[in-house]
Amino acid sequence: MLNEEEVLGGGFLDADSSKYFLGGTNNATSSSINRSLSMPPLYSSQLSVDANPWNTDSQFETAVPDIGQNSTGGQNAVDDDILGTNLTAASVLVGVDLPETYDTAYLRARPVGERVSLDSLEKVIELAELSPRIVQEILNIVVPVGAMYVTHNEFNTAIALVACEQKNMDVSLQTVYQHRNDLPSPILLNLDQFNVKRATQHPNILKQQQHQQQQRSTTTNKMDDPWLSVPNGHVNNTNGKLEEIRSAPTSMSRPKLGLNNGSTTPSRSRSMDNTHQIQQQQPNGSDNNNNHHHHDQLLRPDENGKFLNDHHDHHHPIGPTDSYQWFLDLDLVKVAVAPEKEGFIFKHVNYVIESQLRSSKVLRRYSDFYWLWETLLKRYPMRVIPNLPPKKLGGKDESFLEKRRKGLSRFINSIVRHPTLKCDQVVETFLTEPSELLAWRRANPPIVDEEFVRNMPNATEFECYIPQDLDTRLESIKSRLPIITDHYNNKCIVLDRLIRICEVQSREFVRYSITLNAMSEVEQECYVPGCQSCSQVVRGYETVAKHMQRAGTILDEQALAAANGVLENLKRHRDLLISFKEMIERKERLELNQIDSLSKKISANKAKVNQNRGVPGLESEVERLDIAIQSDQDKLTYQLNRDTHIRYCITSELSYIHKQQAFISLMYQNYVHEQLQFTRQLGDNWKVLQGLSCEMPIDPDEFV
Repeated sequence: MLNEEEVLGGGFLDADSSKYFLGGTNNATSSSINRSLSMPPLYSSQLSVDANPWNTDSQFETAVPDIGQNSTGGQNAVDDDILGTNLTAASVLVGVDLPETYDTAYLRARPVGERVSLDSLEKVIELAELSPRIVQEILNIVVPVGAMYVTHNEFNTAIALVACEQKNMDVSLQTVYQHRNDLPSPILLNLDQFNVKRATQHPNILKQQQHQQQQRSTTTNKMDDPWLSVPNGHVNNTNGKLEEIRSAPTSMSRPKLGLNNGSTTPSRSRSMDNTHQIQQQQPNGSDNNNNHHHHDQLLRPDENGKFLNDHHDHHHPIGPTDSYQWFLDLDLVKVAVAPEKEGFIFKHVNYVIESQLRSSKVLRRYSDFYWLWETLLKRYPMRVIPNLPPKKLGGKDESFLEKRRKGLSRFINSIVRHPTLKCDQVVETFLTEPSELLAWRRANPPIVDEEFVRNMPNATEFECYIPQDLDTRLESIKSRLPIITDHYNNKCIVLDRLIRICEVQSREFVRYSITLNAMSEVEQECYVPGCQSCSQVVRGYETVAKHMQRAGTILDEQALAAANGVLENLKRHRDLLISFKEMIERKERLELNQIDSLSKKISANKAKVNQNRGVPGLESEVERLDIAIQSDQDKLTYQLNRDTHIRYCITSELSYIHKQQAFISLMYQNYVHEQLQFTRQLGDNWKVLQGLSCEMPIDPDEFV
């Protein structure tokens, strides 16, 4: 009896394995061994016209078309004739199923338009720790003469050559071709954490643009993005020294955005039959060795755009390279419901908060989250503060607790991703203080003055960072926010329905499998004595039931990954937009000032002083006016600085919201990549079942 190991190990889709699908070994069928499986060999049995009870000359249609074959040709994509003279790196693996590692390496190389730069290719190959001579030999084989990049197929060939070298096989295209159906997976160290910063244009054009950018005025760049540099003298430290630079370990490998990858098994991909390859939005610098010594300290950028420790509330913009690094150095905070409730009379739920960056695990209540949210609103009224999920009084079922847990997770992860809020000492305490937070905050009540009052920065240094059209930009995004938010709500609703459909489909597959197994028990013995065909059909029932249950498991994992991944990230971005809208409303309410009235009052008093100065008997009046002018001048300066600081904060938050588009791109790339993986698993499952189902008898004459 044919089993799964024979199907997978022997390559039941290969020409040599067509015996599994054909009904006999006569001469009439031997000529069709090398035909494409897109033809219907599954039912090319010895049924004659007379034996056909439907009395038709046509054969049965293929029940399950082979999704793994090209439908445009009747021969294999790579013909045996090319082995001698026409074998190239671009053609040797066309149409071949490749291990998942090949796709992962390709995505980590950050391709642009199905092309990978030579520098990125070399960096990926270096992960295999081969000798320089072998690396150069591989590059000589796969890189065309004078080329500045390699294609997707050439990249796959390079990875295959790396795997051949690691298996002590000959490094040549002939070796790759001979083992194309059983290619080994290469060992690439730390591939999941590896990323190459993607170059979107030709290297010569990039050099020219970099040269032009260096010649531009710094002020122009500052007005476009307040993160680009730090005002002179704005970095403050109590001892006047910059502490050791630290940043988080790279946490943007696939599961760090809430994607559930752990339950999926490695699948195989078709080299170039996929119409579109997913490119992961994981920027990283060219030097990947700088991230090994980074750990858990608070992040502060200095005047060079680097991060340093600062336990005070002096927050600074992020430099041009560190905005990229900020994208990578994101903390991942896990929120889980504690297994046991606390309280004598009224039980309350505790949450286990685990910070990856800080290596901390603490216990918090919902009221602690609410206190953090309320405190941050007071300390940072001009920053985007995400909202909390609602509090529910009375009974709390499991569904409500799970929804609230996810809402709390979105809240705290949005906080630790914000370049300013993540550095706040209150946030640090919330994530690291091991004792009960209620007792701590009673003993150490934090200062709740707003950001400008606590820091008192020289706001004039921020003026060059504020674009002249800030009000226009605000009005533009303000008018679109309600519409965009509604669209995100609709997307969340639709995606939730799709996930539920997938869950229902998973359950129905399992239910059908159970029913089929029950039927196989009933039909173990045929009512016709001596019938062997029915026992083969029953074994087929069991095989189909097993693989339908496997399909249900895959669909369940797919639904879970989407629920914890793309759906949560859509909700996170929706919450961010809502919070930005609320911040604009707070700005309109809190930015009220007396700048105009104070200016008029100062001008009027100065005029009186000039008129009365030197007049006998009015010296006391002049002195009083001078004191009033100085007091009003101090108030005016304070309010002008505060107004400038508010506009700078709004500019920074606009830039922050704008940069979130990178997460949207990454979210969809992850989603498509996950769907592709699950689709491959489903396809492999049905392919295996297709081979095993061929042992079920289909000739009516066998059922006498």
